[in-house]
Amino acid sequence: MKKNDGGESAKDLLKKYGVAYLATSIPLAIVSFTICYALVDAGVDVASLLSNVGITVQAGDTGEKVGTFAIAYAAHKAASPIRFPPTVLLTPVVAKLIGKEPESEEDAPASTGN
Repeated sequence: MKKNDGGESAKDLLKKYGVAYLATSIPLAIVSFTICYALVDAGVDVASLLSNVGITVQAGDTGEKVGTFAIAYAAHKAASPIRFPPTVLLTPVVAKLIGKEPESEEDAPASTGN
C-alpha cells in the first residue's frame, strides 16, 4: 500500500472505505449546511465571512436576489476544507462500527483467485 503522508482525497477514502465514507461525509455535510443556513437566516453577514476565506461576494442586494438557501449553500461549499479533516479522522471509526474492513491496494488483484 502506498503511503500518502496523510494526504488522502475523497476519492481515495471512497475507494478504501466505501459505504463507511458515505456514512461519515453525508451527515457531516448535512450538519454543515444546516449550520450555514441557520447563520444566514439569523442575519449573519456571510459575505464578510466568505471574504475571510478568500471568496468575494458582490456588494449590494445580492442576498435579496439569491436567497437564503443559495447563500447558505455557497457558505457550505466554502467550508468544505473545514469539513474534510474530521471526515478523514471519523471514517475509519465509522468503518469499524459498521464492520466494514478497509480495502487495501494489495488486496484488489489477489481477490480474483476465488
